[in-house]
This record gives sequence, structure tokens and C-alpha cells, in this order.
Amino acid sequence: MAKARSAAGGPRPPRPALPAAGAGRVGLRGYLRGVWEELKKVVWPTREELLRMTGIVVATVVIFALLVGGADYILSLAVKQAVTSQAASATAAASPSAITLPTAVPTQNPIVSP
Repeated sequence: MAKARSAAGGPRPPRPALPAAGAGRVGLRGYLRGVWEELKKVVWPTREELLRMTGIVVATVVIFALLVGGADYILSLAVKQAVTSQAASATAAASPSAITLPTAVPTQNPIVSP
């Protein structure tokens, strides 16, 4: 088995003991009380920080949308050009004398006697 390494600053402080399985919060009310206590510990951003971070996110989304939209437009032009040039070369290669049209064959309807 490998030896446990200790941090350079010395041994770690002991971990706090976990509550017993049946102790502590019980049920939905206890759970919601714990959630509320944790939400009190959260450091919420100020209005200015929130607006600044929202502006950064919106600007980033707009920039990437323009990049993806521009790349899509350029690639669609290239594909259209490739398709139209292939179609033009295919029609130029086929001369009118090489095209054979099917001839109409007269059909005879058999007479069926009763």
C-alpha cells in the first residue's frame, strides 16, 4: 500500500464529524430550512456587476452568432457556385445531336369480342 503524503505545511486539521444517520433535519421542512440557511451564505453580485457580466454574455453571443452566420453565408455561396458550375458544364457537354428522344410507337388496341 502506498504511503499517505502530508502537505508541506504540516498535518491537516481534523474533519468535522458528520451527524448521525437519524439526527439533523428531517423531512421537507428541514430540507427547505437548510436550503434557506445556505442561501443566506451566498454573496450575491451587486447590480453593477450583474449588468456588466450580462453585457459581456450578450456581446459574446452576438459575436459568435455573427461569426457562425458569416461562415454559413460564405460556405453556402461556395456550394451554390460549385453546383451551378457543375450543372453548366454538364449541359455544355451534352450536344443536341447526342440527345435521342424516344419515338412514339402506335399502339394497337386488341378487339375483345363478348
